[in-house]
Amino acid sequence: MKIAIKSPSTEACEAIRQLLSPWKVTFTNLDEAEIAVTYQENPPENIESIIIPSDSPSFKRWLKDRGLKITTEQGSKTTITATPKTNLTITPKKQYCYKRSTRTVSTLNPSPYVKLSDGVLLMTLDVIEEHARIIDKVLNPKLSTFYRLLTGLPVPYTLAPERLRNVVMGKKKREVNFSFNDKLPLDALRYLIVKSLERITHETPERKSWEGKRYVCLMTHDVDSREGLRRARRIVKLEEKYDVPSAWYIPSKRYKLDRAVLENLANHGEIGAHDTKHDGKLGQISENKLVRRLHDVKKTLEKIIGQPVKGFRAPLLQHNANILEALERVGYAYDSSVPTWEPNHPSSMGPCGVGTVYPLHTDGIVEIPVTLPQDHQMNQVLGLSAKQTVKKWLEMVYLIKKLEGVGTILVHPNHKIGHSRKSDIYEELLNSLISDNDILLTTPIWMVEQCC
Repeated sequence: MKIAIKSPSTEACEAIRQLLSPWKVTFTNLDEAEIAVTYQENPPENIESIIIPSDSPSFKRWLKDRGLKITTEQGSKTTITATPKTNLTITPKKQYCYKRSTRTVSTLNPSPYVKLSDGVLLMTLDVIEEHARIIDKVLNPKLSTFYRLLTGLPVPYTLAPERLRNVVMGKKKREVNFSFNDKLPLDALRYLIVKSLERITHETPERKSWEGKRYVCLMTHDVDSREGLRRARRIVKLEEKYDVPSAWYIPSKRYKLDRAVLENLANHGEIGAHDTKHDGKLGQISENKLVRRLHDVKKTLEKIIGQPVKGFRAPLLQHNANILEALERVGYAYDSSVPTWEPNHPSSMGPCGVGTVYPLHTDGIVEIPVTLPQDHQMNQVLGLSAKQTVKKWLEMVYLIKKLEGVGTILVHPNHKIGHSRKSDIYEELLNSLISDNDILLTTPIWMVEQCC
């Protein structure tokens, strides 16, 4: 499908390309396009058009010339059909309603768009503004006072007793809705555009293929301690048994690194950087210190394993725009520090996530979200057992399969599932995954270089 974007905004053009990145669409000029997506401008003549609403004067004038009025209302929950059996929801900041005289042309719910004529379809959501709002919240997170105090101490936060940290993080059994349907607002925007294309062209854009497989699953591990590195050997043996590669994120200055173990991990899958220290300060230090730390850990690990280190994951899944910019400067290919959704992220002390199961391209870096809530959230924060965690993960992986996205699983070697005495639970997880012929089990860097 050939699409032209008609907008004076560079940011808008990039947002549309980003949102449609999982599909095989070609962006071209108006003369060659089959359909135009218009924002803050009049739609072109003689070509089918999808119009994204805005508060721009030109858009309002265009509506007025056609006897239409536009009003805005506080956004209410909107349902977007992703697949025949999967609905995603989003609650936008505002929604648009179009009226002709006293007769309502479109309603806010349930339809997120209205067909104005055979060749023009109007959306009721400003997709560009919503996209920017979601991304801005991720790249400029609001840190909790407790987190600032804890990581602002001259000593590492890990010196605080683990029991105290678990109490603060809210370790208790509580009811949590693990359904992804209402936790993927970014993907709801993706499918809003796709369904608009389908409605006006009667053609479904083709999805990009994951090397002939329907979806991807990445097994990843954060090795936060010397004990975790020791236990990594047992996990690798299990993964080798099932021919499942994995990525291991290693800090360079928290404990003594064992060359033989790291070489084994690198040969089995991939070694990624996990900062120099695990002190939670990465998102609050100066730009020069940030770049220096990211460079130091990369070079230290590369010297040990004799291979390039191209991936990064921040301790505590810290993330912001400064970190991503520094990673690009240092020469990393991807980051995997932003959760798709977590019930109680340590930096905000509340729910947090980017709301997508697909990779993002930002600041020259591919962002691979940690799609499933990590084991620490499931075990230490929510109080779920290892077996309960695996069950919930597999349920969430099933939805990712339907959306043909990427499932990133984070298992710490020194937590319940990765613990040697719980290896049967981890083996159960591996067994369930490899039994699906539609899955591609690979490493993040392979996926980035081959498919992104």
